[in-house]
Amino acid sequence: MDHLFVVVFALIYPIVGFIGYRRLLKKFEADIPVNRKQLYNHTIIWHWILFVLALVVWAMSGRDWTLLGVRFDVDVRFMSAVALSIAAIVLLFLQFRQVSNASEQDVTRLKAEFGQVALIMPQNGSELMQFNMLSITAGIVEETLWRGYLIWYLVQIMPVWTAAIISAVGFGIAHSYQGLANVPKIILVGAIFTGLYVLSGSLWLPIILHAAVDLLQGRLAYKLLRQRSPAN
Repeated sequence: MDHLFVVVFALIYPIVGFIGYRRLLKKFEADIPVNRKQLYNHTIIWHWILFVLALVVWAMSGRDWTLLGVRFDVDVRFMSAVALSIAAIVLLFLQFRQVSNASEQDVTRLKAEFGQVALIMPQNGSELMQFNMLSITAGIVEETLWRGYLIWYLVQIMPVWTAAIISAVGFGIAHSYQGLANVPKIILVGAIFTGLYVLSGSLWLPIILHAAVDLLQGRLAYKLLRQRSPAN
């Protein structure tokens, strides 16, 4: 069951998502209206389905839940991870504030950096609220699967740092629908999440940081995409 489940969430689900995103891009190119809220809801539902399946498989195995990262041991390693998490969140907020005061030229450049991903980012307040729900879902579900479940699975046959590297790289590749140019950045972000998990031994910190990254990215995209560039 573990082998099958890992194949489903780490291979099949990302492939289906990539194909679905390609189809979505074709709709945009053909000027076919796309309901972003519906897209967010669909993704949220499937994420939670995978999450429930993970818990069912884990419970049926009779394994200790702490092996999945469901633990909260406050020690030196955990506090070090807390300090790193706080520093990362502070840097994210500072970056957001800096972008808020960006010049029109910088706004145009930042918009271009989003690339095709901008098509699925929130464009109005209602979409932003739903995107926030998706961000929290992604933090909980993706960290449980890619950090907790996958690393546990891999350490059965390899050293923990090898498993950590595979987890980060796999996480980046699974998000390749955002564009190949963004994969290295996503791998780096995944490596940070993985490092926090390995250091603390707990899923709580990477979950919080992951959700914070997605929430701020959604808010940043919402703010930038609503601003006019000099060309407009």
